[in-house]
Amino acid sequence: MRPLPPSALFPAGSTDITQRDATLSTGLRVRIVERGAPSAEPVVVIPGWGAPVYMFRHAYTALVERGMRVIGTELRGFGLSDKPRRRGAYTLRAYLDDLDALLDHLALDRATLVGQSMAGGVVLHYALERPSRVRRAVLINPTGLVRLPYLWLLKVLPRRAAEAQSRRVVRPSVVRFILERLVYADASRVSDEDVVQYWSATQFPGFGYAARSTLSEFDWSAVSDAAAARLAVPTMVMLGDADRLVPNTEAAAGRLRGALVTTLRGGHAVHEENPSAAYRAIADFLMER
Repeated sequence: MRPLPPSALFPAGSTDITQRDATLSTGLRVRIVERGAPSAEPVVVIPGWGAPVYMFRHAYTALVERGMRVIGTELRGFGLSDKPRRRGAYTLRAYLDDLDALLDHLALDRATLVGQSMAGGVVLHYALERPSRVRRAVLINPTGLVRLPYLWLLKVLPRRAAEAQSRRVVRPSVVRFILERLVYADASRVSDEDVVQYWSATQFPGFGYAARSTLSEFDWSAVSDAAAARLAVPTMVMLGDADRLVPNTEAAAGRLRGALVTTLRGGHAVHEENPSAAYRAIADFLMER
């Protein structure tokens, strides 16, 4: 199997989803993938650690059909976003600044933000820091709620070694194993297209360094009770009942002031594994007045 070139990644072949490159005020070049009327309510979707915007492929139908404008991008280091090779490039502060700059670039004073896993953690911290810019927040299987006890195991490999070895180590079979055994609760729901889209996104230069650097530089800790209690943005936390990577988060999600906690059948990417139920719940939440 050969990795797909950038031109063949999602949403290749679509006639109604546009994509373009943008350079943010932070200096980061990102890809923006968009569908929906310019006047519609903007919903910014951000996939988590290592993931391309393909993760939110269902949003471009489900949410647009409910009258929303879906705007997707990828975290620095992943997908087709820039992958800086310098110490300190993958801190929480860097990701928060990128998100602020993205909204500026899109000329959005305020938007709904949807993030999965690590991006859910970024959205949570952004909502705490810049509530005036967030209309609503949706956190899907997010970090930032509980301690991740096994994270240290992933920090053993040196950064440069991770860079050098990533293309040899991250094979299609490894991506399939991760999706079937770690990310999804039901392995039968993983398709060949899922594997090739996710695997191809790991083959771009700089991915290994970024993946390893985020493990050390990003703030993976749980927000404090005091921070959770001051959340001022209407927030939905969407969890999978069989999440193996960030388990046992339901009680911790309940600490977030006013948050709606929704648990569905599925694993760490419950919106992919159970898209009909997930996007129906998300759309209903976003359309509340």
